[in-house]
Amino acid sequence: MTGVRGVAEAVGDGRVLTTSLGTLPRPDATELRRRLHLIRDAFAFVKFADNPRARARVSPWAAATLALSEGVEPIVHVGCRDRNRLALQADLLGGRLLDIRNVLCLRGDEIEVSDQPEARAVQDLHVVDLISVAAEHFCVIAACDPRAGTGDAHLTRLRAKVAAGAQLLETQPVFELDRFARWLRWLREGGIDIPLLVDVSVVATSADVELLERIPFVAAPTGLTARLRRVPSAGVEVAAELAAGLLELDGVAGCHLDLLGGDPTPALTVAERLK
Repeated sequence: MTGVRGVAEAVGDGRVLTTSLGTLPRPDATELRRRLHLIRDAFAFVKFADNPRARARVSPWAAATLALSEGVEPIVHVGCRDRNRLALQADLLGGRLLDIRNVLCLRGDEIEVSDQPEARAVQDLHVVDLISVAAEHFCVIAACDPRAGTGDAHLTRLRAKVAAGAQLLETQPVFELDRFARWLRWLREGGIDIPLLVDVSVVATSADVELLERIPFVAAPTGLTARLRRVPSAGVEVAAELAAGLLELDGVAGCHLDLLGGDPTPALTVAERLK
């Protein structure tokens, strides 16, 4: 653990690694504490998602509170989809009361991918408005997607997020170093110079590949399933090589080693190889 509370402060001290611990479909505090204990010496921060893929999961605020009790600094996802502005403001105020300091503000996946398609999306606040509200009390991370290309509309949207108070940008999953490096140059040439956290999916099994391919707008590298069959450690090797290259790029503040399952072992192996 770095002992630094905010992500922006940690970035000022050097490049950081963050991770996640799965989607938490069950309120199993014992298992969550076990995972937190495993990762707390390797990762500065752990992220907790807000009903990812529009599926009900353990509240990220509750999980974050447990993480703090285990000495791990949390980053809470806050999505616009499920709550109106009053509920979002209440969650943010409560989060600060609990001493949570870092949030990632998101629009949220579409209800169409949910296992409860009858649920209603709220979307009372636009994500830029949510960033503005959260920035009063939190270090705010905003999302960006290198796959969205280099158009003016994309750049305008990212500028709006920064102007609203985002202190860092975090990418959607990145799989190609050279392509990302070109996008990063475009971003800097467009005047956006805040630090980036780059998402690196640790695809450790064939089941992980299948899960990744069910996530909208994300695709695993071609041939990874076959490579995993031949060499079971291939997914970890790919992630470690990619993260090492990303961390060499100017403007990359760190990497988020994203786990598709709940076992932190693959991310820990990648982190060890990055030392």
